[in-house]
Amino acid sequence: MLKRLAIATGWARRTRRSPALRIGIAIAAFAIGVGGRLALDAYLTGVPFITLFGAIVIAAFFAGFWPAMLTTVLGAIALEVLIMPSMALARSHDLDWLPMTFFLLTSLMISLIIESVFRAHDDRLAVAEELARLNAGLDDLVAERTAQLEQQVAERQIAEARLHQAEKLDAIGHLTGGIAHDFNNMLAIITGSLDLAKRRLGGQGDARIVSHIDNAANAADRAAALTHRLLAYARKQPLDPRRLDINALVGSVHALLERTLGEQVVVELQLDGDVWPCTVDQTQLETAIINLAVNARDAMPDGGKLMIETTNVTLDAAYAGQQEDLAPGDYVRIAISDTGLGMSPEVQARALDPFFTTKDVGKGTGLGLSQVYGFLKQSGGHLNLYSEQGKGTTVKLYLPRAPELSGEEEPGSQTAMRFTPPQNLTVLVVEDDDGVRAMARASLIELGFIVHDVDSPIEAVQLIENGLAIDLLFTDVVMPHMNGRQLADRLRESRPDLKVLYTTGYTRNAILHNGVIDSDVVLLVKPYSVDDLARKIIDALGPSIN
Repeated sequence: MLKRLAIATGWARRTRRSPALRIGIAIAAFAIGVGGRLALDAYLTGVPFITLFGAIVIAAFFAGFWPAMLTTVLGAIALEVLIMPSMALARSHDLDWLPMTFFLLTSLMISLIIESVFRAHDDRLAVAEELARLNAGLDDLVAERTAQLEQQVAERQIAEARLHQAEKLDAIGHLTGGIAHDFNNMLAIITGSLDLAKRRLGGQGDARIVSHIDNAANAADRAAALTHRLLAYARKQPLDPRRLDINALVGSVHALLERTLGEQVVVELQLDGDVWPCTVDQTQLETAIINLAVNARDAMPDGGKLMIETTNVTLDAAYAGQQEDLAPGDYVRIAISDTGLGMSPEVQARALDPFFTTKDVGKGTGLGLSQVYGFLKQSGGHLNLYSEQGKGTTVKLYLPRAPELSGEEEPGSQTAMRFTPPQNLTVLVVEDDDGVRAMARASLIELGFIVHDVDSPIEAVQLIENGLAIDLLFTDVVMPHMNGRQLADRLRESRPDLKVLYTTGYTRNAILHNGVIDSDVVLLVKPYSVDDLARKIIDALGPSIN
């Protein structure tokens, strides 16, 4: 029954939309009602309008209120003309108005009731549709808000991860900074003293003694490398960036890798011919590539293929915003891929942590990847690690593109200079550590310099003010009361042409800007050998030394 009513209601809605159809239904209902009354006239004496009520119901339901009123008026006129005269003979003329009035009022009530029911039904449907629309809108709003909350949670997790990484870097920076200065001072004494001892022995020394010296020097070099790797991860190492041709650098490393990695590892290069130049520390980048290549070799115990690729990429703001301290722009990407064992997700999550390694005890420090990561971040770049167990690992290094050269600038190349003993050149050594100062003095005398040494910047200032003439200031950077840069600036007030060579194991940014060595600074990192010292003296004094 309800189904049939719903079907009829649907038809009524369609017919009510057409004005012509509504009028047609009203006339048809009138015709049916009047025709039925005339056909049943013999049986319906006394009830002249009975058949019109059904017609009015049909008209009101399928056509609406006003078509029902049209049916009512037409029916009343027709029956007044056709039926009422014959009925007037059987009743008093005083009551002729009563049937017509009853018919009109009843028809009006029927039409109003049906129209009210229809409108109520329409209102209910409209409310239901509006409710459905609001519910759909609410669902969309809830979904949108949920997505926003999920995004906010994800962004907060990323921010917390970055904060955790920054705090970890800061903690390691404080740790390494606290020990690097003293530790490198001790290593400088050991390395320098061993080097001096070997030089004094010359070619006439006992081979066993020379072997012992070499072993001790190698151990000191490894200890120094550990300190430098920690400083690299904490982004505290001094960088000396130069404009480099990345393809040329990778090509120069290629031959070394083929010798280092062994015959079981095939090294292939795929270099983009139009790679942009980059401003980066050449030594650190070479070390990073070699470290990654050695890691790749260790992941391929049965041999395999190592691929090194270079290409230009542009990182947009959307990608850069998801990374730590990465600016959008142009980069050169160096991708180093192997066909080795790969890493599990758990290992990947910790691969950049310092001292984390999957190698056996004594076979790895866990500082290789972390050193590369720290170097790239300090250089304004980025590292991306992808690995799949059983398929291999790809490490992508992103280096920022170097700015275009101006018309006056030309990319220069540093040529090696052979050191020859100077004639009557005087060096002032300023070093607060007695052992390091003694080693530096002995090394300079070995190289043929006249040497004065003091243990504080204040004493150095007094010597210069009292008339001591020097050709080179060789000063430690980190000292009490006055650092090396402040000392050099103070002395250059009266000696603007004074040449300065700095040395340090940890700079504390005294001569760095964001880890990058100032353009006017020549820096010798502790520990150093006599040959290292000689090369840096050439850089500080220039060609006039020869």
